[in-house]
Amino acid sequence: MLGLDAVNEEVPPPGLVNLNRPNLIVLTAPRVLPFLEQVLAADSHLGFKEDERGWYLTDKTVGVEYRSPSDKGINQDYGYIGRLPRPDGNGTFLYVAGIHSEGTLGAAEWLSDNVSKLYRQLKTKRFSVLVSVDFEKKDGKSAKIMKVERMSQVYEQGGA
Repeated sequence: MLGLDAVNEEVPPPGLVNLNRPNLIVLTAPRVLPFLEQVLAADSHLGFKEDERGWYLTDKTVGVEYRSPSDKGINQDYGYIGRLPRPDGNGTFLYVAGIHSEGTLGAAEWLSDNVSKLYRQLKTKRFSVLVSVDFEKKDGKSAKIMKVERMSQVYEQGGA
């Protein structure tokens, strides 16, 4: 669609990945790569948090927490998409994550469907957005994404 080449890289335990690379997209939850929490702190609007009940997403701007309905057996999850600063300060990378894997999958689908619109609107500016993901379980394990909707505004961040 965009004419870009891609290379898939699986990150083995303990989950160390070099974020200081051009054209990087990271797809995983912060519980898998805990050091991403530090980078997520650069997002003044949205983020992940963890407490005794588990991981959840938060919209700091409006003061709303989003806990995954899938934790209660409902086929719905939430996802985060953001262009975050690289730790070396020389650019950004895209971060796509759900509270659970279905949220990550749905967020990636939403990004794919909206990448052209986001680029027209933001160019290379940093941003973040939350999405809601409805899915259907197949064979009790894998999920088919049924619907993905934006549930927060697209927040522009400082810096480029």
